[in-house]
Amino acid sequence: MPQRADSTAGLCLLFDPGARPDADAVARLMEASAASGLPASISHRPAPEAGWLELLASGLTFDLVGLDPGAPGRMIEAQQRFGFADDAVPSRGECIELVPSGHIISGAGLQPVLRTMMGLAANLVLDLPVRAVGWGPAQTWMEPRYFCRTVLNWLGGGAFPALGLTALLTAEDGSLVSRGLAHFTGQEMQLEGRPDETAADTGKLAVRVIDQLVRRGCIAEPMRIDAGGQALLVEPSQVGKLVLVWREDEG
Repeated sequence: MPQRADSTAGLCLLFDPGARPDADAVARLMEASAASGLPASISHRPAPEAGWLELLASGLTFDLVGLDPGAPGRMIEAQQRFGFADDAVPSRGECIELVPSGHIISGAGLQPVLRTMMGLAANLVLDLPVRAVGWGPAQTWMEPRYFCRTVLNWLGGGAFPALGLTALLTAEDGSLVSRGLAHFTGQEMQLEGRPDETAADTGKLAVRVIDQLVRRGCIAEPMRIDAGGQALLVEPSQVGKLVLVWREDEG
């Protein structure tokens, strides 16, 4: 059994009971993907009953754990869901996990590792009967097509999928606080709310801010950013790993 990363560092792919793939199914998928240009392959394959494979992508290795006939992977606790119709959220199932391999666990939050893992997961999800995709750091579940669309768009140069790879919580003072952003930047974000602004508009602004923060990385000193044409001041908090975001016109 591989050294397993903390489950909050990986992705859960949820299947209907009894529908988890085995190593042979993943091997066939890898062979087909290689023919279509996906730079991924199986780098270690133990006996089938072990229920896991090591996958190599872009020079990095990841463990796919919970394959049939082994025990299912660990489920994450879902606090928010994205991309599902109200009646389409799976209520039960079994999962496999995609996590960084033991020797790169310490770099699980680095952009090259994260981007490679997300791209690998999206290609697996496209070709397997996955019912939902769970992401531990944000405690979120995503509808498979929603996950693939938003992740592949990001990897192609588009906006970061803030609603899924992070989540937003409303604080008592009306501000929005991120959950899971620290896995990408080392800091969570808190965006002040305004009484003359709808919750939906504040949320849209928060999504744009998160995209900016992921592009910039850790904020070490106050700076101004532009988020969709709105000037904002961002500064690291004196307490905890938190970035405070203020409207510059009210600064």
